Amino acid sequence: MTRTGVLVIGAGRSGTSTLARALIALGIEFGQQLKRPTRKNPRGFFEEVNLLAISKRVRRALGLRAEHVRLLTEEDWQRADLDRLRREMQAAIESTMGAAPVWGFKYAGTGRLLPFWLPLLADMDVRPAFVLAYRNPLSIAASRRRLDAERGQQEKNDLEWLANLVPYLHLTRGHPLVVVDYDRLMQDPHGQLARLARMLGITPEPEGVERFVNEFLSPSLRHNRYDHEDLKTDRTLHPLVRRGALLLDSLARQQGQPDEAFWEAWADLRRALYDSTEKHAEVDRLIDQRRRARWWDIATPVRRAWQARPLS
Repeated sequence: MTRTGVLVIGAGRSGTSTLARALIALGIEFGQQLKRPTRKNPRGFFEEVNLLAISKRVRRALGLRAEHVRLLTEEDWQRADLDRLRREMQAAIESTMGAAPVWGFKYAGTGRLLPFWLPLLADMDVRPAFVLAYRNPLSIAASRRRLDAERGQQEKNDLEWLANLVPYLHLTRGHPLVVVDYDRLMQDPHGQLARLARMLGITPEPEGVERFVNEFLSPSLRHNRYDHEDLKTDRTLHPLVRRGALLLDSLARQQGQPDEAFWEAWADLRRALYDSTEKHAEVDRLIDQRRRARWWDIATPVRRAWQARPLS
């Protein structure tokens, strides 16, 4: 029987941890050794520690820090050490997930690592499925500012959003992809979990769903909320982020899979992003040079580097 591996993807602070916990409530196996809660996520991360450790090593092999925004190239994915890490990840999955017919993994950086994951799952004869945590990027920036004033600046947050979501989402085409709006999940958890289970083709566990709704969810999980209209009118939002967010917002309202029109629009967005490859690389150089400085000390040169040729 072919197993299914559900990868949770999304920008940081978009609700990936809450969504992972929702998948556990539906009966999807996430492993027994999960990363412990911290001040950043007091209710838990729901990341299997062995798979998480290897994922972080993949990022290091690619030279990526959490705050980096550069766009990876085909050459990056040809590194020989990635083959070794794929073998280690395969062994870790077999060890931690056992014979579970449907298992999941969540790590905020997974969206940037899909070229690592898809060949790995194919070699294991594991059917990939993807659940994307969508949250208004204005809310994401506000949430991040509560933890990190530097990375929470809208300009920097937007670059991270683009780097994490846009380059490789097209690789999910042809596989189940469910976009879940964080605010809708908080407002209507029963409805969103039913939609999620239906689109993934799994039968939810009623007791698990009720525990998630009644014991896990809390108003403390949401401090900021911007709505759909804010996406259209807020002048601080990067135009490419606005385009991408509106596309994902539309998917989060649907019951079916993305259609041809969505993928054509996403391809246009991706091409526009890659026109700014050098800008993203320059931002990373500034971050690396002055990583220990306060963000507002480097905000002006980063903004100038990015806005030298504004994109529409």
